[in-house]
Amino acid sequence: MRRGCAGAARSQGAVLAAAAPDAGALALAALGLVLALLLQLWTPAQALAGAQGGVPQAVWQDSDRNHRRSPAQVKNQLRTPQVRAGKVPLADNAQAERQAKTRNLVATGVAEIPAAPAPGTQLPMLGESDWRLKVAPAAVTNNDMVRLGEIVTPIGQMDPALWNDLRERELWPAPPEEGKPLQINRSKLSQVLHQALGKEYAGRCILPSSLVIQRGGLVFREDDLRAYVVKSLTPQLQAMPGEAELTDFRLPEYIFLAHSGQRVQLEPGKLSPGRVPLRFAVQEADGTTLRRVAATANLTLWITVPAAGRPLSKGETLSPEAVTFMRVNAGQLKDVPWDGQGGPWQVVRSVGTGEPILQSDLVSRLTVRRGNILTLRYERGNVQMTIQAEALADGEPGATIPVRNLQTKKQVYATVKDGSTVEIR
Repeated sequence: MRRGCAGAARSQGAVLAAAAPDAGALALAALGLVLALLLQLWTPAQALAGAQGGVPQAVWQDSDRNHRRSPAQVKNQLRTPQVRAGKVPLADNAQAERQAKTRNLVATGVAEIPAAPAPGTQLPMLGESDWRLKVAPAAVTNNDMVRLGEIVTPIGQMDPALWNDLRERELWPAPPEEGKPLQINRSKLSQVLHQALGKEYAGRCILPSSLVIQRGGLVFREDDLRAYVVKSLTPQLQAMPGEAELTDFRLPEYIFLAHSGQRVQLEPGKLSPGRVPLRFAVQEADGTTLRRVAATANLTLWITVPAAGRPLSKGETLSPEAVTFMRVNAGQLKDVPWDGQGGPWQVVRSVGTGEPILQSDLVSRLTVRRGNILTLRYERGNVQMTIQAEALADGEPGATIPVRNLQTKKQVYATVKDGSTVEIR
């Protein structure tokens, strides 16, 4: 029995010894495969980013379409994929639930409330000799490395020598493809600025929610677009009555052009008091429209109109002493205002003190109304006759209306002279 066990052991040992070279070969092959994969993943751009302490290429997000998203699309994109697919409902009380969960964690001691920051740790308002670096939401670079001066604007009293030094600081490799905007989020942007500038200078940076940057081409930011709208519409605004001004702009945050041959063309809607629709058309050099971006602005038109100097009653004759003039927003008028001319006028509805007088509020006292009893004058040659007649239709002076002779009951046509007289010649 012992000899059998010993023989079996020697046999098993021989088998293991024979299999040992195969296992070693497999381990070496697996190690070689892992090294090959690592060499493929380690690109020169990533090595450069690591050496510069900047952002790896993997942090870029394709924003070729993001720069022209509508607010509704932005809101939808901020939701998780499960919510957008309809698999997970977006609860209306999600914020309240998160607040309740946080309160429970604090109450049980799992989470701690952070202490109030020490005085001076928060970014204060600008003083007389203070400065900040405002990071733009969109920028263009023409270098292999994105530099600080391409994405920030100094604000306040900054030493020119310091700015000349900081503006040349290289941050991360530029997007690899020209004319295609790419995006870096706020967290990564803050990390890069701390690495490139240090804690002191990075703490003076005012960051946007994200930065979209493009290699080559042009970018029009919101301020540029607002100035373009005002300049383009100024001739039409000056031709309008009163004083016109554009306010409450709702414009895209930025518009990128892939190259200098492209252009942005404004396509305004109808200019009338209130909300004015606008569209920015991005056109190729040959005039082909590549895309359109919607925008709006509010047009306020201040005009001086007649108004009631005292309460006016329905049917009252409008007198000059009952009229004053006021400056009002034309967008708040329900109808065309009276121009203050013509007359005599009769008020057809009650008008309160200070209320603008509209054209529809007045009717000429010279106008004949259907059913009015008029004086009908008949003149032909040496024959002249005056009788009473009933108006069968409305009519202004100079108009021909049918009237009924109250003596003969016959209908004839006469010309309106004023509010109480018609004539047949």
